[in-house]
Amino acid sequence: MKNKIIFVGILCFLTLKLFSQNLQLHYDFGKADDGTKNMDRGYITSTLEMFKVDTLGSTFLFVDMDYDAESGMSFAYWEIYRTFNIPKVKFVKLEFGFNDGMFIPAAWLAGVNFPIHFANFNCTASAFYRAERYEKSADMQITGVWFANFFKGKVTFSGFVDLWSMDDYNDLGEREGKRLGFLSEPQLWFNLNKTFSVGSELEISKNFFTFDGDFEFMPTLGIKWTFH
Repeated sequence: MKNKIIFVGILCFLTLKLFSQNLQLHYDFGKADDGTKNMDRGYITSTLEMFKVDTLGSTFLFVDMDYDAESGMSFAYWEIYRTFNIPKVKFVKLEFGFNDGMFIPAAWLAGVNFPIHFANFNCTASAFYRAERYEKSADMQITGVWFANFFKGKVTFSGFVDLWSMDDYNDLGEREGKRLGFLSEPQLWFNLNKTFSVGSELEISKNFFTFDGDFEFMPTLGIKWTFH
């Protein structure tokens, strides 16, 4: 676990130094119920996001780290996705991904990405073959990402939604088919200028860090610094 923390810290530094587009600080509210106890969420989360387009396709990366008053950084999670253009084909791209975190098994993804543009919205929809560490069989994942500016860039609505399958286990640790995981983080930002924004995020999850089958709703208040 210590090696994971060191690696994520180095990754954050290199990303911020070379490519980063924005750095966010959120104060998390709410409580998560895992079926046996409540877990308070009163702590700070930092989010580092990067999106870079090049001649071959694009790269998206984000790193989340949680900090509590007693132990400092207590949780880290990151995802990276790489798309590749297909020559003479505009409606679909190849996409590969990887995610990993403390207390969360690593997962490798491969699939296709469909860009969608309408009005102010820039969206993508992806369908993946998913291979998660320790899973007995392959799984699927569907991902949607969106970004939109309103009122001449004063307001930004962005976020993502993931739906994936995973092995299901009973109380004895025996595998019993599959279950679905869900994670979405819609964000609403009020852009005070081109660099500084204030806003909120609502984390909606099911079977992500709690596994009792219930939806968890975790609102935040946040600030964002965009690098140009």
